[in-house]
Amino acid sequence: MIATFFQGANNMGDPHKITGLIRTEGKTRVYQMDDGSVETREGGTVSWRNNNPGNLKFEYANSADKTVHTARTKEAALTAAQGRYEGVVALDQWGNAVFETEAAGRAAKAQLLRNGHGDKTIPEMLKGYAVDDYTGKANTDAYAQSVYAVGDSQGVDLRGKKIKDLSEREFGALLDGMKKVEGFQEGTVSRTQPRADAGPEALNSEQQKVHQMAAEALSRQLGTTHSPEQIDTLARSAAAVATENAGRGDVQGVFLSKDQQTIALKQAFGISEIGVPEALNRSFTDSTLKVASREGLQPNLQEQPQAPQTAALSR
Repeated sequence: MIATFFQGANNMGDPHKITGLIRTEGKTRVYQMDDGSVETREGGTVSWRNNNPGNLKFEYANSADKTVHTARTKEAALTAAQGRYEGVVALDQWGNAVFETEAAGRAAKAQLLRNGHGDKTIPEMLKGYAVDDYTGKANTDAYAQSVYAVGDSQGVDLRGKKIKDLSEREFGALLDGMKKVEGFQEGTVSRTQPRADAGPEALNSEQQKVHQMAAEALSRQLGTTHSPEQIDTLARSAAAVATENAGRGDVQGVFLSKDQQTIALKQAFGISEIGVPEALNRSFTDSTLKVASREGLQPNLQEQPQAPQTAALSR
């Protein structure tokens, strides 16, 4: 599938939403979009890559952030993030939230500031917001001065005021100042053309959960040999299999056979399988998909390592 390339600066006005995280590695994010396209963001800063201008973070065990000490799981962390903020799609390898749009990320940041720090001045808020982590030590004094400077440039004085007392214009300047300090710098974006059979109507909410689980698991094993579009197709097939075998209960894990030819879904009351070649060639316009799935099947599977998942406090 041919990808179109354009600068990230042009992407921020794009109305399409992120619906799933296919792959996160280094400074690369691969996303499933709501129109069926697959978008890859490279370079820039994590706040831009994740649509997270506030760098809101939810810690979990075994993440890439080795400064974190918690036993909570990534699944619990994601549940906490989605319960607290609208538009959270996933967490990256560091625990940073991925939002469906930049606007959703900005709204979440505003919610945190107003609800969690409304009675504080900017320096008081920053003591709890900007914390030491894998990015380094936080300099809250310099942070505050940079925010004040942005306010000054917009004709408002943010000094000595509690956040709850800021006008809309002042609060907007605060958000802009924090966005600048957090380092919202754009990189480059590539996106495939939307598939005619892969729009948002093709996946319901339960299928989206399985799609994300499968995409994350399969990209770890097949990411070097299969394109993001192929990973997306495999994940969609897995989601369809889960729906057809809904009687076996919720999907608890997605696995790949050692020969990388079979995808298996571990469900509460059984295991469902589909061959990788069949999944890649599947037509999503078909109402049914014939899969080889059997109750009580114990295939020779290589489990995808899943970091135990944790809910943590967002900054």
